[in-house]
Amino acid sequence: LHCTRPLCLGRRRLSSDAHMRVRTPFRCSPHPCEYEIAFVSDVEGDLDYFNRWVAGSRCVAYTGSDEAALTLTHARAYFVYGGDVPDHGRGSEQLLRLLVGLKRAFPRRVALLVGNRDLNKLRLTSECAPSDLARPHWSIPAPHWDPSAPTLSQHLEQVAAARGGGATAASCDCAAERLRWMYENTLGCPATFEARRAELAALRSVGSATGDNGGGGGGGGGGGGGGRPPPPPPP
Repeated sequence: LHCTRPLCLGRRRLSSDAHMRVRTPFRCSPHPCEYEIAFVSDVEGDLDYFNRWVAGSRCVAYTGSDEAALTLTHARAYFVYGGDVPDHGRGSEQLLRLLVGLKRAFPRRVALLVGNRDLNKLRLTSECAPSDLARPHWSIPAPHWDPSAPTLSQHLEQVAAARGGGATAASCDCAAERLRWMYENTLGCPATFEARRAELAALRSVGSATGDNGGGGGGGGGGGGGGRPPPPPPP
């Protein structure tokens, strides 16, 4: 809870549906003010789970039946997301847009914390940049923290063998395969690439999202939420 006036925290009660009611008497006011804080964490792209949580929340609700935007339900409602938005389901992008939209609508009453699954995606901004993709695949080592993980070259050789028809590691080297290798062997989320592909296909209303250069397969997973039209891109 952030406040510009000095305060003393009194009674706290954490309820079973992950809401905290904080009765906060301000030193400069004789009248206590009650705040209600909603908290959820580790949704990891499972939009169906998140929708069930919102349905039971006293602080957070959808603004309309299309479930394209969130709002706080009353003037003393606060919301904290505890981290780990993407990876295991098929709703990561939609969940990210919902949370960021809520933060933009209520910047002083919404706090979005980051978890390890959020932080480790920051490396994608550099390793998927054109300058890094231009590096020869054989020059990229295996992750030092996992001696059993294959190198990028070994991954591409496996892909080439599966494709057949004279495919080589060099011919299979593209942004999508490098991203698949990162997800499966260096980020601890082997199902995320296909989950992300499925989510992008649903958002774009196509049968499948391509896995070639410039195609789908990025980002970070999702769970449920198929068929819902994509929200507008953030400004």
